[in-house]
Amino acid sequence: MIRNISKSIVNLNSQKIATNTSFKELVLESKKPVIVDIRPCYYTPTKFLNKELFEAIKEKNDTFELVTIDFDEEYELAKLLKIQSFPTIIGFSNGNFLKKHTGPFRSKSHILEFLNHIETEHKKKY
Repeated sequence: MIRNISKSIVNLNSQKIATNTSFKELVLESKKPVIVDIRPCYYTPTKFLNKELFEAIKEKNDTFELVTIDFDEEYELAKLLKIQSFPTIIGFSNGNFLKKHTGPFRSKSHILEFLNHIETEHKKKY
């Protein structure tokens, strides 16, 4: 089960990189809602989405933690999360899976819609 993955942290600017060992601490134990971006880091289309996602999160006044999982480096973790295509974004709150989006967002407003859903669900839990 995902909750049994042990701890360690790797930071990259204000975005965090999750590994098999840091997933529990970065995602499941976070006090903020977490947006997990799963992709192969070399894959250019997902780099563009990551920039748009990062900007949308900034617009939300850093309500969220943004965590990236490199699919190629952390294949076992991606497999646990049942990732089959890219890009895949997953919202978590209080250690619970809330929503998954696979494929590109049509616009920044769709990214904000996704974030609003996660934020609303997170507030229900508190």
